[in-house]
Amino acid sequence: MSENGDRSRRDLLTGWMDMFRGVSSAATGATTHDTEKLLRPPGAIKPDDNFLAACNGCEDCVPACPTASIFTIQAEDERKIPVIAPSTKACYLCTELPCIAACDEGALVDPGGPERVRMGIARVDPRRCVTFRGEICDKCYTACPYPDRAIMSIGGRPLIGSGACTGCGLCEMACPEHPKAIVVIAERNLVPGLRIPKDEQRAG
Repeated sequence: MSENGDRSRRDLLTGWMDMFRGVSSAATGATTHDTEKLLRPPGAIKPDDNFLAACNGCEDCVPACPTASIFTIQAEDERKIPVIAPSTKACYLCTELPCIAACDEGALVDPGGPERVRMGIARVDPRRCVTFRGEICDKCYTACPYPDRAIMSIGGRPLIGSGACTGCGLCEMACPEHPKAIVVIAERNLVPGLRIPKDEQRAG
């Protein structure tokens, strides 16, 4: 079999494994994901400590999500905390944001429409993105619900519009690379007001 054929088969198998892990997590509440990479649902109040204090673990937002993007993980106090794993099942930014409507505790609050949701911000890794090696790919750009605002294509390469990126994760889910060439940094791991990762600020 050719090298391209081998790669295609490996990619397909990896995709199936990712999908299986995502389905298993949603069904059982367990997760094999790095918890630091999991996102809060749309409308999660900030800072994150306020969200954790307001969320009572009722899980009402989970069945309210029509795309089954929200599942729960168990907190140290045994509450079930709702999260989204963008690499396997991103948020589709429903127009009516039913997950927020289902929350009676004030942990999820309508920010004024899906375009104002801020779950995190996407970051492109030029070492992994094939467009930086001269190959053609626009998967993240076409998956973005706000193209030319949240993701722009400059010279065939993706550029994130930090002011418009909702952190929905659709770009990350669409990325065919393994590991992903574009990932969402959760809002709680960003510097408030600057929307840059906290580790980047420390490094600077």
